[in-house]
Amino acid sequence: MGTGGDEAVEFRLLGGVEAVVGGRPLDLGHARQRCVLAALLVQVNRPLPVDQLVHRVWGDHPPRRARDTLYGYLSRLRAALAHGGVGPAIVRRPDGYTLTTDALDVDLHRFRDLVGRARATEEDERAADLFEQAIGLWHGEPFGTLESLWLDTLRPALHHERLAAELDRNDVALRRGRHREQLAELRARAREHPPWTSAWPDI
Repeated sequence: MGTGGDEAVEFRLLGGVEAVVGGRPLDLGHARQRCVLAALLVQVNRPLPVDQLVHRVWGDHPPRRARDTLYGYLSRLRAALAHGGVGPAIVRRPDGYTLTTDALDVDLHRFRDLVGRARATEEDERAADLFEQAIGLWHGEPFGTLESLWLDTLRPALHHERLAAELDRNDVALRRGRHREQLAELRARAREHPPWTSAWPDI
């Protein structure tokens, strides 16, 4: 994760939208304001045009003064994230707003980094450890109870990423001879995803 003079701000999206410093959660405001933060964090360090940001937060029914409201949210988020003059920053650029921070301080991007490294290694023990670290970052429904059309579209894709990581983790475990340990996991997944049942007739 990120390093610096002060403690890094850690961002969580995989089970509620939170920002934590040294175990202490920051006050990110109400649901719409946290949705703005989530939209910026999903594409951290890359600009998000204002119109697209408005759409991610309000969908096809933005308020009459959506931009003014958005600017207020961004101002309050900047204040909430200010931490000793260092750390993440929300920057306005000609092509939109960018939240700049170490991507690995965002659990979603750390999850993807760990899964990528697990799939790239040829050492099963190392791969198993990386997959466990990645899956362990999940603590519930992505983005918690926040609601928007964009979030409702994104959540299933993220669940698919997690399921793919779990399947790859299970393949590694089976190669390592951990068959009994995987039985409960396979039964649970077969119940959640009925098409699996035909592929696992003994479950």
